[in-house]
This record gives sequence, C-alpha cells and structure tokens, in this order.
Amino acid sequence: MTLHARNVEEGAVLSGHKKGGADPTAELLAYHARKRLITVRTSLFFVPLVVIATWRNPVAGLQLALGGVIGVLNMLATMRANERLLEGRSNRAIFALNAQIRIFAVGMLPVAVAIRLGEPWTVALYIAGFFTPLALYALAYHRTVKQEA
Repeated sequence: MTLHARNVEEGAVLSGHKKGGADPTAELLAYHARKRLITVRTSLFFVPLVVIATWRNPVAGLQLALGGVIGVLNMLATMRANERLLEGRSNRAIFALNAQIRIFAVGMLPVAVAIRLGEPWTVALYIAGFFTPLALYALAYHRTVKQEA
C-alpha cells in the first residue's frame, strides 16, 4: 500500500460521524434550525451596520442592505436546490441552469445599482453583505461539529 493510499484509507475511517448512529431526522431538524438562525442573525448583524452606512452614504447603505438580503435569499435558494437534487426531485441540468441564472443575477444587480447611482466603490459593500450569511452559516456549522466531537 502506498503512502497516499494509506492516508486516504485512514482519512475515510476518521471522516464519518462521531456520534455513531446519528438520527437522520434530528440532523435534518438541526439543519433547518441552523438555516432559520442564520437568517435572523444576519438581519440582527446588518441592521445597525446599514443604519450607520446609510447615515454616512445612502448608496453605501443601500448596497450593504441589498447584499445582505440577496445573500440570505441566495443561500436559502441554493440550499433548497441542493435538497431537491438530493431528494431526486430535480435533475442536474435544471439545477445547473438555476445556479447559473442566480450567479448572473446576483452579479449584475450590484453593478447596475452602483453604475446607475454613480458610486462604483459600493459594490464592495454589496459583496461583503452577500457573503456574510454564508460565513455566519459556516461558523455556526463549525461550532455544531466542534460540540459533537
């Protein structure tokens, strides 16, 4: 057995659930609870930031708020599309087409707003807002995995 094959084999043994016989229903309930929690946390995180940004520059506040809202909606739509694909209620071609349409839409929106309102630097705030829900979800999931260990 080569060194690489042995590492893969060892990784496969260690990569499973540490709970042993984890209940899939409980895991699914935790997943849905995490989605709701991230939606609320993102809102609570962004409200004061949007107020401050709007006070300083209304276009910046708009882009930050737009990024947060679209980020949450995109996260939920992507998760739902993944669920449908895993359940067999969607085919891969439709899944890929929907993903491409979402990527195009969320990429065009901030640029169009920034160009229309004459503040191109605010696209960075949109991007920060867009990826914040994903970062918060990753942190919440990391905490869940760490607690189970």
